[in-house]
Amino acid sequence: MLDWYFKKALIIDYTLSILISSVVYCCYIHYKFSLPKVGVLLSITGDLSTISLTFAGFILTLLTILVTFKTGAQIPTDENQHLVPLFDIFFSTPLYFKTITLLKNAIKSLIVIAMIGYVSKLILRDQNLFFLFFYDIIAVCIITLTLWRNLTILGLILSLQKTRSEN
Repeated sequence: MLDWYFKKALIIDYTLSILISSVVYCCYIHYKFSLPKVGVLLSITGDLSTISLTFAGFILTLLTILVTFKTGAQIPTDENQHLVPLFDIFFSTPLYFKTITLLKNAIKSLIVIAMIGYVSKLILRDQNLFFLFFYDIIAVCIITLTLWRNLTILGLILSLQKTRSEN
């Protein structure tokens, strides 16, 4: 199940986020519930954009560490596999490249979310600022799903370490 999700993570994340925001928009049109004031919407959008960029920075740091450690990794062979550190084994598997791709895509996604938020604050006029509420729903969903996906990746790497240390 996770493998299927990881193969299409961005498409699933954005589809789910837009779907949730669309449902809320339809409820808004149908039930006419009140939205937060314009100042609050602008503040939330700015905060989500900042959170998104900060989170992208953390992931970029993790990505840099993984790539840096790979350059000094030993290539395991059948004879020395039990002596080679776990991360060196991880670096020589297809899982490493999948992990790098997922992390790169997460960074791209978070930067897109941040830029859309900042640009929306700049170009939307007062009468259209209520759309920021629905954008904020999308942003929260994308940030949350990206965080969950990256924590899952780290959990899988840690479980690999745990399995190796138990042997």
